[in-house]
Amino acid sequence: MRKFQKWLFSGIFIFLSLSCQKDDICPEGTETTPLLIIQFYDPEDPTRLKAVQNLTVRASGMEENYLGPVTTNEISIPLRTDANSTEYIFTYNSGSDQENEDLVSFSYSPNPQYINRACGYKINYTNLDVGIQQDDQNWILSEIILQENVENETEAHISFTH
Repeated sequence: MRKFQKWLFSGIFIFLSLSCQKDDICPEGTETTPLLIIQFYDPEDPTRLKAVQNLTVRASGMEENYLGPVTTNEISIPLRTDANSTEYIFTYNSGSDQENEDLVSFSYSPNPQYINRACGYKINYTNLDVGIQQDDQNWILSEIILQENVENETEAHISFTH
C-alpha cells in the first residue's frame, strides 16, 4: 500500500509539473493599437508646422479633457475600437476670452489583428476619413488625410491648417 501511495504521489507531481505553462506576458515593444497622429500647419506656408495655442481635446459627450491645455504642433489621440467613428472637440485658446471649439469627426473601418495569446488583439484602422462641422468661426481651416490606414505611429495620418 505504501508503494502505491509513493507511485501515486510521484505520478501527480509529474503530471502537475508537466501541465504547468510559462506565464503569458506580452513582451515590451510589441505593437499595440496605434494612436491617430495629427499635425498642425500654417495655412500661409503649408510646409511649416504651426503650434496651436492652449489646445484641449476631449471626446464628444465627455466632460474631461483627453489632452491639454497644451501648446503643440502635433498630437496623438485614440480612436474608438468598438465603433466606426469617433468625435472629438478641439478647443483653441482654451480658457481664454478667444476660446474657439471645432467638432471633428473621424470615420474608419476597424480591422482587428490577432497578435498572440499573451498580447491579444490590436486594432488597425482603414479607410480613414475626417469631417469638421462647419460653423461661422472654425479655427481649423482645412484638413488633409496623409494616410488612409492607421497601422503605426511613425508618421502623421492627418494634417490640419489653422
